[in-house]
Amino acid sequence: MALIALGAVPAGALRLSGAHIDPIVGAMIYGGGIVCGAFLLSWAAEVAEMDISGSLAIALLALIAVLPEYAIEAVLAWDAGASYNPATQVITDEMARAAANVTGANRLLIGLGWSLVILIYWLKRREKLDFRGEMNLEISMLIVATAIMGLIVVFQQVSIILAVVLIGVYLAYLWISSTVDPEEPELIGVALVIGSLPVARRRAMVVLLFLYAAAVILLAAEPFVEGLIETGVEFGIDEFILIQWIAPLASESPEIIIAVLFTLRSNPQAGLTTLVSSAVNQLTLLVGSITVVFSISAGEVLSFPLDDRQSIEFMLTAAVSAFAIVLIAPRVLGVRVGLVLLGLFIVHLFFSDPGQRQIFSYIYFGLTIFLVLVDRDRIHQLIPRKP
Repeated sequence: MALIALGAVPAGALRLSGAHIDPIVGAMIYGGGIVCGAFLLSWAAEVAEMDISGSLAIALLALIAVLPEYAIEAVLAWDAGASYNPATQVITDEMARAAANVTGANRLLIGLGWSLVILIYWLKRREKLDFRGEMNLEISMLIVATAIMGLIVVFQQVSIILAVVLIGVYLAYLWISSTVDPEEPELIGVALVIGSLPVARRRAMVVLLFLYAAAVILLAAEPFVEGLIETGVEFGIDEFILIQWIAPLASESPEIIIAVLFTLRSNPQAGLTTLVSSAVNQLTLLVGSITVVFSISAGEVLSFPLDDRQSIEFMLTAAVSAFAIVLIAPRVLGVRVGLVLLGLFIVHLFFSDPGQRQIFSYIYFGLTIFLVLVDRDRIHQLIPRKP
């Protein structure tokens, strides 16, 4: 833990010094700081489960683990608001980056994160992941969030009203989660060491880790994004794609790491629940927060408008989410499910043209309809019910 904490120091020190270095080196240093902060957050969040109810702990764990993504998205949304002129209503590059990051983050979480849990469990146990009767709340909330994504595509904007609704949906999710009976967490490694401390020392350590990691992440987020953009310009890489995949890959690492740890210790249900909960909070709270930060930065209450390319990205994200929901509906997942999620995710990375992305959206929607037609029970399996 000490080495990870020290690994985050260069990012904070560089930012506070105000020094300007090569953008590639800067992006690596700040990105490394974010990843180190993510590890610290993951340990602190796991131990925090000892003091709050189990279902709420998973929801908060997912929220805390994705703090790096929120920090980066806040920077992008703030820059977007500062660049936007309501009089001309021209979509700026800064606005495109904000949309690219949030949509890329969600697809990465589902395509890479969910598939990793399923495949790692299969490789370890050579059996299907069975979580029948579980995750009803998380899947229900993900269905609601995905439906709202459809409205965003139709209206080509994240309106202030939809933003409030999305944030409200997430708050409702937290409240419902808090009513679930608590469960004793199973800690391993560093988290186990911290959890074994006397109560007062344990809680103090958790708070200290939260504060330190949050400080590092907040210091590193803005220069990390700027470094990525400058690096992309140097290499001629499409900024939209750079922000959509490289930044989320660093910022989504905490919850993916946590999910993998859960899976490796034969608790894949907790791992997948963490990732589904992360998808819920990103499609609700994160998307809603974009409009809020955008409005504050612009100095007036505004909706977050989308151009055709950004609308297609939101449509693709909704399509991926809808397909994934229907795919895991039976709640008995074998290796083929993991390979399908991962395979489709990898293939679509090679097609960055908006027209090609639109076709991929239709493919995902088509596969979703096909699954329902072949197995109509999937619709009934989506309805929450007790085991």
